[in-house]
This record gives sequence, structure tokens and C-alpha cells, in this order.
Amino acid sequence: MEKLLPKAFFTAALGTALLLASSSAWAQVKIGSNPTTIDPNNNLEVESTDPTKKISIHKTTGKLTIADGSQGDKKILTSDANGVATWQSQSQLAIPVTAFSGAITGQAIIPTFTTHDEPSQRLPLIPTLGGAYWDAGTKRFTVPADGTYSVQVGLSCISTTGAGVTLWTRIWVVSENGGPIFKGTSPMGLVAGDWQSVVYTGKLTAGDGISLEGYTMQTDGNPPVNPIWTGTCGRAYMTVTKID
Repeated sequence: MEKLLPKAFFTAALGTALLLASSSAWAQVKIGSNPTTIDPNNNLEVESTDPTKKISIHKTTGKLTIADGSQGDKKILTSDANGVATWQSQSQLAIPVTAFSGAITGQAIIPTFTTHDEPSQRLPLIPTLGGAYWDAGTKRFTVPADGTYSVQVGLSCISTTGAGVTLWTRIWVVSENGGPIFKGTSPMGLVAGDWQSVVYTGKLTAGDGISLEGYTMQTDGNPPVNPIWTGTCGRAYMTVTKID
């Protein structure tokens, strides 16, 4: 004799099916002018009349995307007095950003002066930030974008021969041909050398080169007559900040 299933079983089965269907149907939520179409990668979309301008949440990563036409690489979400949010660049917000930071990790030798901008004068910095724009071969940082930059350097060295030697620290900006004001001088001996800092601020263009350079001179301002009057530097750093 065929056994009939109770009515309660069918009710429960129907409820389970509806629940599963509902869960599947509501796994994605779309609000906007085209509510029946949603990116299969998103769990939530809020779309304006322009389908390229919407807020969405990726179903796998959970990442929130706010696309209103003002978005762009490395922009910051900010608001006006009424709370209306837009993406703005660092330049628009006038927020200084460190473009490069580097220092020597051991001792470095600087030569006696012969001519300006000799490669041997450039300090072999090891980048901690902005390494993509640092050329270890030429020992120069390349400016990545037009703007106003502030360059800060520091150099501490001792003499190989003792008194009568002066340390010259220079920021060499290629477009400025080194710039006569971007340098500092201080006397140094066998066991002591001043920590010397120099600062440069100016408008630079993408592709311009910047380096930290050091060399020795006699205290009277003339190049050393003895070519072994080099300097041994235990500390050196350069930081490049984009102001706008």
C-alpha cells in the first residue's frame, strides 16, 4: 500500500525551496536607474542615471568603489561644506608628499674637488622610499612629475689628512646647473666633521635630476694640492618632498 507523506512535510519543503530561492535572488542588491542589471562580481551597486557613476562593493574582496567621474590614481576622498564628497589630488589639496628618501648604509668616500658634478662626488644613497625613480648607476633621483619640490640633504664626513680641509655639501639640481646657493661648507679634521644640512626649494619638471654631492677643498677655498685629501662620510641622507 502506498504511503502518503503528511501535508506538513510539503509545507516545510516548499518553505525551504522558497528560502533558498530568496537567498539566491537577494545575494546581489542593485539600486538605481537600471535595477535589473548588476556586475556579477559585485554584491551591491548604487547607480546614478550614468552607469559609469556608481558605488559598488566587490563580493570577493569586499572593496568599496566610489566612481563619480572625479576618481583617479592616488586621489583622496574629501567633502565640501555641504558634505558632498569628491576625489581630489594631492596638488589640489596642497598636501606635501615625500617623493624620495634615502641614505648611505655604510661609509662613503668623497673626492677632492676637480670639476663640478663629477659622478664620484655623488653619494650612493640606498632608497627607503621612491626607489623606482632612483638610478644607482648615476646616483641620481629623477623627478616623476612637474611641481614645486623641497630637497633636504645632510652630510657628515671626516678628513683623511686632518686640519686644513673643508667639506662641501651640495644639492645638485640638473636644471639649475647645481645652483650656487644650494651648498654648505664646514671645516673638518681627522676625528671630527660637522653634520651639515642644505635645503633647496623650487619648481621642477618631470625628468629633472637631483643628487647629493660632497667633496673636499682647502680652507682657503682652493682645491687641495694633495690629491689624497679625500673625506670619509659616515652619514648622508636626501629627502625630496613634493609640495604641490
